[in-house]
Amino acid sequence: MTDLLKTAAVLILIIVLLRRKVSMPVVMPIGALVLGIVYLTPPLTFLKATASAIFAPKSLEMTLTLMLTMVMENILRTTGMLKRMVGSLSTSVPDRRFVMAAMPAMIGMLPSPGGAVFSAPMVNEAAGDADITPERKALINYWYRHIWEYVSPLYPGIILVAGITGLSTRTLFLVNLPFALSVIGWGALFCFQGIGRHENRPSSAGRRREFMTFCAMVSPIMLALLLVVLFRVNAALALGGSVLALYGFHRYTPAMIFGNLRESISGKALFLVIGIMIFQEVLQATGALAGISAFFAVSRMPVYLLLFLIPFIAGVMTGLTVGFVGITFPLLLPLMGASAPSPALVALAFGAGFAGVMLSPIHLCYVLTCEYFQADIAKVYHRLFLPSACVMAAVLVPLYLW
Repeated sequence: MTDLLKTAAVLILIIVLLRRKVSMPVVMPIGALVLGIVYLTPPLTFLKATASAIFAPKSLEMTLTLMLTMVMENILRTTGMLKRMVGSLSTSVPDRRFVMAAMPAMIGMLPSPGGAVFSAPMVNEAAGDADITPERKALINYWYRHIWEYVSPLYPGIILVAGITGLSTRTLFLVNLPFALSVIGWGALFCFQGIGRHENRPSSAGRRREFMTFCAMVSPIMLALLLVVLFRVNAALALGGSVLALYGFHRYTPAMIFGNLRESISGKALFLVIGIMIFQEVLQATGALAGISAFFAVSRMPVYLLLFLIPFIAGVMTGLTVGFVGITFPLLLPLMGASAPSPALVALAFGAGFAGVMLSPIHLCYVLTCEYFQADIAKVYHRLFLPSACVMAAVLVPLYLW
């Protein structure tokens, strides 16, 4: 019980600091330091844990993967490939509803903070002269922007879960896939009810040409995804190969590569990953995880309820996937399996946390989307509850199969 109270106090401190707009890369090392002080950890032990967190192979791999994701996103955006990707799909597909969903989904294939603001104008244009309320447009843009965050090894949240749990990104893709498919399916019901097809009817030759352009533009992303999911290639190697192919295709000079790396890599994002890994390592070094595990082993609290509520609350409070993963997963790890984490239980915790992120009023994509469409934030918020609950029900699939 003592371990639970101590760690709960540290978690409350972290959430309070985040609510006061303190940057998360700063908050996580503070949390680790306070945890060390609460447990009277010897300074040498704390420093060893910090060094281990920074230089451990899994930490270096996560950091490299995140850096390469940033680099790829910058190349696709600055070369115009991302814009052509979306434009060609819009021309090749005549159904307005599909295009309105595909625009944020395409932009969402690459992680970009507040990325929904890039797809919002495209959703608005695809809507055309249809009588669609600003709240409905905002819901479509926000909802379909976040399909891939459940499964893509390009997203920091999945990278972080893999690092903390030891599960491969391929396993996480498969176990979280029911969530992503549910987003697509329930979105079709809740987002497009009453919206007509409205065909553009471009020529058959024009549609084929534009679709081939779309395939070419999206190929670097698909290459990385296929290498990881189908061929089990390390995510960093897959991304590195795609980045090198893009450098070669666009004939980047050494000076251009240097400029691309300087523009792409966010020190804030890298320090965030390092801070989370330090927090996890200090948790291990203090013995907090072992104490919490022992407490829950003798308590009568349903494990499923804990794995749902704790990440969900953290997701609502932070509005960030890496936030709820970094704060709660190191603590919940003992509840996910005796010898090794159960993929189904990891999926339960991740799905619950991400449901909280989607319902968070401080989620950057949500705020920016509503601002762009001048939509009533409360009305959009109310439209999110039922589809979010329906998506969460998809956890029954991994719980049954794994």
